[in-house]
Amino acid sequence: MIRNLESLLAKITTTPALDNEFYQEWMSRPFSIEELQVFARNYGAFVKSFPDALAVLIGATKDLEAKTEYVKTLYSEMGYGNPAKVHSALLFSFLGELARKMGHESKLDPEILVETTELLPTTSELLEGEKALYGDEEMSFGAQLALEWQAYTMLRKLYDGARNYMQLWSEPDQFHEACEYFYAHIGAAEKDHKDESLKAVERYAVDEHSTGKIIEGYDRHLDLISNFWQGLHSRIADLSVKSTAAA
Repeated sequence: MIRNLESLLAKITTTPALDNEFYQEWMSRPFSIEELQVFARNYGAFVKSFPDALAVLIGATKDLEAKTEYVKTLYSEMGYGNPAKVHSALLFSFLGELARKMGHESKLDPEILVETTELLPTTSELLEGEKALYGDEEMSFGAQLALEWQAYTMLRKLYDGARNYMQLWSEPDQFHEACEYFYAHIGAAEKDHKDESLKAVERYAVDEHSTGKIIEGYDRHLDLISNFWQGLHSRIADLSVKSTAAA
């Protein structure tokens, strides 16, 4: 049963969740502050909501060992008990510093973004769809497997794009200090989360029915993530067209 899942995981980097137009654009050039606002508002909402979705997952999981693996992931997401190291806090710390370096103080602050920048429909669909999947014990294992096994490549690509702004920092070391959000994931965290999600699945994939439900949750979550990035790319493309027309 696990072989079917391993076959899916081996191909995950070729799915639209990870091979898409947003990543291509993000890694190819620096974004304008208006484009960064769209990214920060929507990706920031995704990152901030993830611990709440994990809490739903933990509550829906009856198997004690699987539940324990998910608790480890949640504890990591919440900065191992340090509010300053919560992953959403690290993300907005980087974005806030980036805005300052660009001469747009506070424009990427989460409180400001809620008032100035819309949450896209595809983002809302991801947030609500993720919680729904995590509340379904049969599909939740696959949904979390999809999230964690795409996360390392996601963060690596986001970091590659973040390097387009390195020249804004006068000292390279200062840029790297600001990038703690990315390093927290590219380091041990995402590797641990992948292992934890797979261990949880191994507890549940005991027959053809359970494996089928895991694969269904896996596929549904990847579709939500793919649509999220496509929605983000479409909105940024619209901004680019308007900017070109105005010029």
